Amino acid sequence: MTSPSKLYGQNSFGEVWGYAYAPQVSTRLKARLLRDAKGLRLVTEAGEELHAGAPSSRERISGGPCLMQFDDKWTFDTDDIDGVELLLGPADDGWISDLEHWHPRLFAFVALCLVGAVIIWKWGLDLLVAGAIALTPTVFVTSLDSGNLAAMDRILTDPTELSQADQTMVRNIFQKVTDHAPHAPYGEYRLEFRKADAMGPNAFALPGGTVVVTDALIKDFNDPDIIAGIIGHELAHVSERHSLQQLYRSLSAFMLISLMAGDVGPVLEDVLLEGSAIASLAYSREHEAEADVIGVKTSHAAGYDASALATFFETLSADYGEGGPEWMSTHPSHADRVETIKSLSAEQ
Repeated sequence: MTSPSKLYGQNSFGEVWGYAYAPQVSTRLKARLLRDAKGLRLVTEAGEELHAGAPSSRERISGGPCLMQFDDKWTFDTDDIDGVELLLGPADDGWISDLEHWHPRLFAFVALCLVGAVIIWKWGLDLLVAGAIALTPTVFVTSLDSGNLAAMDRILTDPTELSQADQTMVRNIFQKVTDHAPHAPYGEYRLEFRKADAMGPNAFALPGGTVVVTDALIKDFNDPDIIAGIIGHELAHVSERHSLQQLYRSLSAFMLISLMAGDVGPVLEDVLLEGSAIASLAYSREHEAEADVIGVKTSHAAGYDASALATFFETLSADYGEGGPEWMSTHPSHADRVETIKSLSAEQ
């Protein structure tokens, strides 16, 4: 009995059917590659010889057809892979096919991908965020302010009930602090008052430079030094573009993960979004700590007692508690902030 290996190679007669393509012509001809007494030939269905001799190259991607090219630029493809191997012998399918087969070097490839992902996550996202912020037009950022204010007025806030005297006092403090604050990157700093019972004594900054102060903050902390410290803190969020950094970082992280993982599906998508949100908490705490430092320096430069901001956080801690563990918070713990603010104030 003849060994199967003897059936391979140049001494094997036979044929495989497929399609031939003339040089620089897209029309295909039904053809066959055969080996007979005349040798290896490419002939049409009617028997017309198109080429005599072996193909100069043979490529196949796993799961696809075998594509052969001849010296005179004729090409031939066929799905009869077994027939081609019987006719021509086993072929080296190329580096792409090699990658599709199991090999210990896949461990190295996977490790390289993981290292690359970590590098991109660690440094690439920061570059993406910085580039996005640099390309963001002022009109887009200011529209975020107006849109967010309008949305809050519909569902969360009401017109202020502060007296004109209180509003004038806060506006004067605001003006003095802005005169010593870092440059506003998107126009001018603006002050808004809102009644927001659900938010309690609070203040927050929008990306374009709008600072919103709640009525409860002025009623509960009617101290110019505390108000100046809080305003200085919020202005720092604007000058350092913290809101935009958070926005772009969240979007970039999700886009990067989606590109790497492909169609992740709804369940994994939720997991990735939650993971990205938790990771962003650390950056929120960094931003809060940075805003504390800049706010202390700004309020001191404006002539106010910068240590008063520590009193504000001590009161918040006594009245409202810490609100959960630090790693689950967008802000550092009150105790940490008090210690930092007092230390910074002593250096001024």
